[in-house]
Amino acid sequence: MPPAAPAFTQACEDRDFTEWHQGCAWCAVWVLWLRAPALAQRVQRARQALGPRLWPGYARQPHVTVAYRGLMVQGAGSAAATFGVAQLRADIARLQHAPAWPRVLRVQGSGSFSTVPYLGLDPADAAALQPLHQALVPEPPAPAWHYVPHVTLGHYAQSVPMAPILHTLQAALAGLAPLACAVPQLWLVRYRTHAIAGPLVAEGCLDLATRRYTALPGALLRP
Repeated sequence: MPPAAPAFTQACEDRDFTEWHQGCAWCAVWVLWLRAPALAQRVQRARQALGPRLWPGYARQPHVTVAYRGLMVQGAGSAAATFGVAQLRADIARLQHAPAWPRVLRVQGSGSFSTVPYLGLDPADAAALQPLHQALVPEPPAPAWHYVPHVTLGHYAQSVPMAPILHTLQAALAGLAPLACAVPQLWLVRYRTHAIAGPLVAEGCLDLATRRYTALPGALLRP
């Protein structure tokens, strides 16, 4: 079960969080990339319904985050960086022995954390992703942490009561059937740390059938 929605939204801080990245240019994340045109249309429909309550700078492609990996090691690196070639190799080894996970995810419903609204997943699909997440994150990062697979719609621009937000989302999506999205690969992606919600850049992918990882041309990390 997803956690209960908070009473109010939390407005996005549109700034460069230098105290976090300390000069590291990129941050790495494992994701399931959802590229169905119908999903892009559903995301747009939900975002339009929320209108000015969303921060306009969100530019990430529709995806389901599987595991945050942290600041990337490049060149001489930085003391703040935690994810480099050794960590990528360890992740690949874990994923090669992880339980099977769905090759199709069904997007349905909606919800919200304090900072972002989202499209939900079919409960069975969300449950099936838990072992994949746990393979990469065996220990919860915080005592109250609960992994909730979702498709982020953006960041909030205002602090407002949550109940009307959820009502607006439910009304915008009423009557829509679950939307099936193929996910044949698990992707390692990166985003620029100075942009709070800039686009995702592909590093490489792990094929769900063979469990082989392929680095893309231009990848910063090559195992």
